[in-house]
Amino acid sequence: MNSTQASEIEYVDVVVVGGGIAGIAIAEFLSRHSNLTIKVLEKSLKLGNLASGKLEGWFHTGALYSGQDDAQTFINCVNGVEDIINFYSPYFLKNCNINLIEKSSNFYTPTIIPNAQGWFNDQPVHIIHPKADAPEISSSRLRSDKVQVDIQLSRVLGRLEVAYGKQHNWKNNDSCVAPSYAQVENYEGVSCSLRQSTENIRNLCSKFDSSYGMMPSNYEILHTLDCSMNTSRIIKDLVASCLNQEVTFETGITIDKLLIDRYGPIRLKSLICKTKQGLIKRLKAKLFIFAVGEEFESFLADLQIRARLKRSRSAMVVAYPALVNNNFVRMSTKNRFHFNHFLQQREKGNKKFIYSMLANSGYMRDEDPEEVDIEPILELAERYFGKEKLYDRQLFSYECMKTEFISEEEQKRRYSYWIESNPQSNYLCVLPGKFSFFPTVAYQAYQRIKTLINFEESTPKIAFDSTTLKKVKEQAETLVADSYPLQFFTVR
Repeated sequence: MNSTQASEIEYVDVVVVGGGIAGIAIAEFLSRHSNLTIKVLEKSLKLGNLASGKLEGWFHTGALYSGQDDAQTFINCVNGVEDIINFYSPYFLKNCNINLIEKSSNFYTPTIIPNAQGWFNDQPVHIIHPKADAPEISSSRLRSDKVQVDIQLSRVLGRLEVAYGKQHNWKNNDSCVAPSYAQVENYEGVSCSLRQSTENIRNLCSKFDSSYGMMPSNYEILHTLDCSMNTSRIIKDLVASCLNQEVTFETGITIDKLLIDRYGPIRLKSLICKTKQGLIKRLKAKLFIFAVGEEFESFLADLQIRARLKRSRSAMVVAYPALVNNNFVRMSTKNRFHFNHFLQQREKGNKKFIYSMLANSGYMRDEDPEEVDIEPILELAERYFGKEKLYDRQLFSYECMKTEFISEEEQKRRYSYWIESNPQSNYLCVLPGKFSFFPTVAYQAYQRIKTLINFEESTPKIAFDSTTLKKVKEQAETLVADSYPLQFFTVR
């Protein structure tokens, strides 16, 4: 910073650094439960333009992680369903279209409610789970492969049934209450009621087996609560709610320096920033929240945060128009057989885009020089849909960046959210792990914030309705980036 250059000085109660889903969700939840002044900073010219805008839009309720040895990530997803129903469905009545439905007398389970303008698509994700006669198992000479797939299938059927089938009543004293970890793990002997298929899904499975020269195998096909979600609509609604609560946003701003008081417990005095006009700004606050994703490494040393973070890249392939009208994921004990197909719908002006998002479980560490290989995704897509149908579409691929917290106890990928703070300091660090965790991240961050600064809590008196708040809705539309595939479609 040039000492002769004038700088603007601004003070707010809370500064949130990072305009992705984590920063926006925290600012929104805090703004509707307090009277604090809040400012959100984003280095990109649009909010939600980086990692949060490049996702396939999979609302994870636990299905993908139901077969893992450790059920922690599964239960994190289940708890996320509880949080979104308790804290978002009553407030975003028009758009947060997941709620408890009475399936039988006084027995309630979560359900996606059909709503064309809703956050969630009521078209469910079907799990395709192989059995012993599937290509990846029948072609193997290892007896352990059959044992492993049977163990995984038992976990999937049992855990999903306990969480979302006929075992747990989610309604308790007018609140949504998810099953506990212990309940989810007590699945032995439980019969699964979630088996459900469609002719289209069965035909896709048969085509896949046929591509290996095999007769159709006996897959388990399950109907799950997982679905595709409109990530940009979620962010826009959260931003509109923020604006309605007088949260301010500044985009195109970069942080040049953290001014730190190092006498005693480390405390932030100011952020020295550069605006998109090239002007210098000094930001002061009671509390600073860092939700910056891949930018965390540049702050960890100054903040003296000891955390193991991993950045990895994965590939997405987009097909337009959509290949089929179903969401499905093939689970497998062999990574090269993993495959996801998600149907997404976006609108731009008067034009509607319905397209497919294709992905697998492949990823590379950020420091690896090679590009993520999309050929395995294309090969599996050819087997399910056929070459002619696949390559007759407009296709493009891109890379996504994921920043994850790695616990000291367990080095494998967990996708668990991470919230770090020092009770004697005035800053908080947050990683959401997955977009789907935003309700839990916002609520848990709010609980942590209450231990760091004093403020008067409040509760919204009425639900948020963007249809009656035209001004903030229009502002949010301007501030938030379209999802990445839509950006690509509209520039061609």
